[in-house]
Amino acid sequence: MLFYNFDGLDNFIKNDLIYGLTQELNSIENIIKLYNNKKMGLSSFITSMVEYSDLFEKNKIDDFYKSISLLKKSLEEIDVIEHLAFHLQTDINSTISLYDKSIEHNENEIKAYLVEYNKQRDELFRKILEFENTYTNVLNSSIELFFQKVNKKSEKQKNTLLNIKNNARVNIETENYDYNILTISEKDQVAYLPFYYSEIQSTYEKSNGQYQTMQEVVNRLYVVSLDRFKNSTISRFRESFNLMRKKEHSSIGKALDLGLELMFKYELNPIIIAACRNLDELDIYLDCLEEDQLYDFKCFEIKFEVMPKISKSRKTDFPRI
Repeated sequence: MLFYNFDGLDNFIKNDLIYGLTQELNSIENIIKLYNNKKMGLSSFITSMVEYSDLFEKNKIDDFYKSISLLKKSLEEIDVIEHLAFHLQTDINSTISLYDKSIEHNENEIKAYLVEYNKQRDELFRKILEFENTYTNVLNSSIELFFQKVNKKSEKQKNTLLNIKNNARVNIETENYDYNILTISEKDQVAYLPFYYSEIQSTYEKSNGQYQTMQEVVNRLYVVSLDRFKNSTISRFRESFNLMRKKEHSSIGKALDLGLELMFKYELNPIIIAACRNLDELDIYLDCLEEDQLYDFKCFEIKFEVMPKISKSRKTDFPRI
């Protein structure tokens, strides 16, 4: 159904319009379903890459950045395809509505809709062709990079979280208030993150038995091994991504934007990003960091517990707090 001028439209409108538009509508709806599934699959894959991003060595940071950037671009291209497809779906329904009202009074308007529709349809299929010509290579190279890292995951890395002591600094069962201290403990080799009491309570109540007590929520989610932050560059990306997805419930696109924006902000300690309970707290900290006035940051207190003698093999080199 390709019409770029009014010639030949009269017979089509009188005899085949509804059938042709119904077929076209089915085709567009199939495109929408296809690319929605592709977006869901790509989003899931990106989330998995972020989850295991701590496995990427420092000499692979450029590969990780390039891969994530290309995957983000692919997501944006899918959004464009979906937007064009939804627009065409609306145009088809509008044309059918004009036909149903009165073909005699709306024939010229219907013709104009059809001519414009096919121009937009051409644009949609041009975008689809551009996307499909590059997407397979982008996805395959990312999958290869990802599984190389995952397959090398050691048993020690698998059990990092299991080995963390369940000794959060607050007994939430008896002290039911917001905890506004970030403690970075070299002694325990963990960071004790601040939290809102209401969020712990909500997580526990919605966990469907995943956590036996509210204290378990604190121990498992707010006591974090310092090993998680050894690769500061990757950690900044991962923690920024998680802040947007898990705390702000933002789109994966916005999460990727913030992750890529802060990934190479070397003066920013990734533990601070993990400690921020929302984007507002992070924005305030970044403003203080930019003005070199960190003493103005009051969202939570930051404490270090430094060992009297630190083994060189255990020392972690973080950017400044």
